Amino acid sequence: MLLAGLLLAACQTLPPPAMLPALQLAPAAFGANLQLAQRLTVTEAPDDPGGAVTERQLDTLLQVDASQLQLAGLALGQRVLTLRWDGRDLAVQRHPMLPAAVDPARVLRDIALVFAPLPALQAALPDGWTLDEARNERTLRQAGEPRLTVRYLDGRARVEIDNRAERYQLRIESRPLE
Repeated sequence: MLLAGLLLAACQTLPPPAMLPALQLAPAAFGANLQLAQRLTVTEAPDDPGGAVTERQLDTLLQVDASQLQLAGLALGQRVLTLRWDGRDLAVQRHPMLPAAVDPARVLRDIALVFAPLPALQAALPDGWTLDEARNERTLRQAGEPRLTVRYLDGRARVEIDNRAERYQLRIESRPLE
């Protein structure tokens, strides 16, 4: 049961007020190889105004090269989620206890928003959406309204995503794999 409680930001079960674009960039669009161990901390807004805010953690291993993006999600040392994306096909393996609400497209989108170069992201946006970067912050807007903000607190080693549209915050602490 504990495994079911450890979810990525992509595990939001609330219907989002505004759907964000998927941004499924080809791995080559990232422009660099990544090999990171990460600790994700998701803070979800409650269903009702008086409800409690929930916070969950998940460890991940992220690898990106020109041909493939791979993510392994680990809870208590056990693999609960594996994503493999080659730019065309997404292969997903999940632990039976992991809810069907886990949305791999949201996982890929958040990875891209944090790690992909700004021009590649801007080129992938649908009409009506913009992404700008100022100082250590990226802001995704729909018709001028901020929907999601990425804040780089320590380069890419500590990052926070404030997703107003889908009502969650995600803190990512990364370190290079050795």
